[in-house]
Amino acid sequence: MKEWELFEPVRKLFEAAGYDVNAEVRDCDVTAVKDGELVIAELKKNLSVALLAQGVKRQRCGADVYIAVPKPGRYSPKKMRDTFAVIKKLELGLIFVNLLGDNSYAEIVFEPREYRRPKNDAKKRRAILEEIGGRTDDVNIGGVTGRKIATAYTEKCIHIACILDKYGPLSPKQVREAGGDEKCRNILYFNVYGWFERVGRGVYGITLEGRRGLMEYPELERYYTELVEAHDGRQKAKDNTGLL
Repeated sequence: MKEWELFEPVRKLFEAAGYDVNAEVRDCDVTAVKDGELVIAELKKNLSVALLAQGVKRQRCGADVYIAVPKPGRYSPKKMRDTFAVIKKLELGLIFVNLLGDNSYAEIVFEPREYRRPKNDAKKRRAILEEIGGRTDDVNIGGVTGRKIATAYTEKCIHIACILDKYGPLSPKQVREAGGDEKCRNILYFNVYGWFERVGRGVYGITLEGRRGLMEYPELERYYTELVEAHDGRQKAKDNTGLL
């Protein structure tokens, strides 16, 4: 497919709306004029950052600018929602060209409009800040897929697992006394990761899956093991002081 194959459908689209259309005017792929209104369309085989930059550059001419690309074979508005948001934020319009040989045609997906910034999502912002506040060490790597993410909840589970790994089966109260999370009862009961098991009435231990889980987060296991040891040392020192 060549870029020039996009021109004819785009030309027909604007001519049908009453515009006078020209090609390649001062580096603009397509220009359309109607009652003094100037519209520019840039044609490309693929949607890219370079095309967006070219569209923004054309806006300096005081024109409404569209970018025109072939319609994706498996087009899904839902999947392209974020891409559309970027294009709209740049105040560009979007045209899809349906390439069907002699029956090819272009359609306007949306027009160039003044961008109105959406309201901040206070709930999402609060959730992000709470998640950051609940982490002790950032062991995640941005942009990496296929690797398990250590969330604040994961860290709580790792802390509890380290406690059980050191002391053996404990009750939720004993886990808290060993420095575990205040909500450890729910974490042990619901057992989201399958790391824990009830070995008696109100008593929980760590499973083989739990020990495997610790191995997946070596940095955090080391951190919380040291934390458990430090807490144990303070507790023993306190007990010895009470005997004097």
